Amino acid sequence: SVRLGKNNVMIGAVIGQYYGAIFEVTKNRLVLMPEEEHLKRTEAEMASTSEDAAACSDNRNLTDNRLHQKLSSDEIKELRADGASGQEIIKALVDNSETWKSKTVFSQQKWLARKEQKYAPRVRLVRCDALEVCESYFQKHREKVSSLRPDSLAQILAFANIYAAPHFRALVFDTVSGVVVTACAERLGGHGRVLAAYGGTHPSMDALRQFNFSEDIEESIVSFHTSEFGKLEETSGEPLPDESPEAIAVRTKALIDEVPANFAKKLASMKTDEERAVHKAKRDARIRRGCRRPQPATVRSWLRDQSDSLIIATHYHPTSMLIAAWPSLAPAASFVIFCEFLEPLVQCFREIQRRTMACKLQLSSCWARDYQVLPGRTHPTMNMSADGGFILTGVKTLKRDDGWHFVEKIRDPSSKKARVADRSAEASPDADRPKE
Repeated sequence: SVRLGKNNVMIGAVIGQYYGAIFEVTKNRLVLMPEEEHLKRTEAEMASTSEDAAACSDNRNLTDNRLHQKLSSDEIKELRADGASGQEIIKALVDNSETWKSKTVFSQQKWLARKEQKYAPRVRLVRCDALEVCESYFQKHREKVSSLRPDSLAQILAFANIYAAPHFRALVFDTVSGVVVTACAERLGGHGRVLAAYGGTHPSMDALRQFNFSEDIEESIVSFHTSEFGKLEETSGEPLPDESPEAIAVRTKALIDEVPANFAKKLASMKTDEERAVHKAKRDARIRRGCRRPQPATVRSWLRDQSDSLIIATHYHPTSMLIAAWPSLAPAASFVIFCEFLEPLVQCFREIQRRTMACKLQLSSCWARDYQVLPGRTHPTMNMSADGGFILTGVKTLKRDDGWHFVEKIRDPSSKKARVADRSAEASPDADRPKE
């Protein structure tokens, strides 16, 4: 069961249904609606209910109170207890309203939509992709994703030039619940690799549990601690471990056959053989997943080989992370930095300019406006997000030793004045005339 509004609803009806199916909540369960039904009433359905609407152009004479509704809250509770559907309750409310006929068509439609959301809510079955997961986090827990909106996520993927290729490698530092990492992995589709850096005790991958990724896509995400950046020079000549399937199988078998004392004590405390088998199966699966992960030496080798893209989406200050990950980014590769606030990105922008690290620098605000599109009522929505974060983008460049610069150096104003004075003296007709 899941919680929809104030009710716990059984969701067994969604099993076996197609994506896009619409269900109506009836008696704490989901009922599949016909395909011709929509999530909201269409304008034709609204018009059929509003044939006797008032001809006036506004509702200036209406008073918003409960005295115009004959049905009391107790009577509505009795209708719901008797098993009345949501549409039946809405029809009873319409029949017992004294001001229904005096309302305009628009007012009636808004009233019906509000009552449907309360007494007969409908939901649509959608696939869990990056768009829907990011929208869900933004609507419910925006503090976990640093106010990352779906349109901001789309700009990040576009500016970072994320695309599916066998040898593509993306370096991502994500502290927004793993939304950016999973979006990159979804776009790669199992091709290439996503190197996901984390700074705490464990990676923040809460969004990964929301997807139904295949094994190939999950294995393309490689998590590593940011301390590995500091070990690249120290371990430059280290031998690479054997990552072949045969070597992984040997390591897995050795770890499974080894039974620690605490694990044996845990098994001995269990009462039935079934509990022991389930516990041992979970341990074996955990060991297999751990052995399939690349070794730290292999990850450091990938970092030395440099990545094709760099994305930083974090609530930490981005400048230090950018400097640490900069050697692992290939020349002419794109980088994107997302932050909820403007000031850290301004400081990072100035530091990149000071060091002449990149070109095509652009600092932009993720601003979007949602519109309600209805006949005669097309306008911006009343409640909109004022902030979707800020994005800093650019392309990595290498320094040149011949003194070449992207922008010509500013000349000394004093020398410029001297040259202007010399030119004016040369241009004067009396400059070479002898004095009398």
